[in-house]
Amino acid sequence: MPILLARVDDRLIHGQVVHGWGRGLRASRYVIVSDALRAEPAHAELYLLAVPEDARGLVVSEEELRDAVLGEELARERTILLFADLGTPLRLVEAGYPLPELNLGGLHHAPGKGAVLPYLFLDAEDRSRLAALTARGVRVTAQDLPGNPAHGADTIQESP
Repeated sequence: MPILLARVDDRLIHGQVVHGWGRGLRASRYVIVSDALRAEPAHAELYLLAVPEDARGLVVSEEELRDAVLGEELARERTILLFADLGTPLRLVEAGYPLPELNLGGLHHAPGKGAVLPYLFLDAEDRSRLAALTARGVRVTAQDLPGNPAHGADTIQESP
């Protein structure tokens, strides 16, 4: 089974991911892809506390995600990939990792970032990364919850 959802959300694992997406998709594995968290296991464990009892959580580095053995393991499960920013999925795609779709679910307000949607704030670097992802064939949509409208990359890019 392919990855069910690849999502950029600066909060990583939280209620919208677990209850909004995970339950409907019947996710059995939540994988945070973060070199920084992988290097700090105690900090990573705090995020993994939000994984539901009937699923498993894992924090991996970008290099580990590209490993064929882990890829085969994740393909056998109902996996949700989580990224804290747009840089991580872009680096993975540039390194040849197959990521056909990417959901933008929560990039929140920070200095220099402008509102695109109530849950999506981007700066020039984010927009450049989005353009690079779409140029490489990744279908990017912004959607906070499955029942809410999805916004395509063209709409996101055109927003002020």
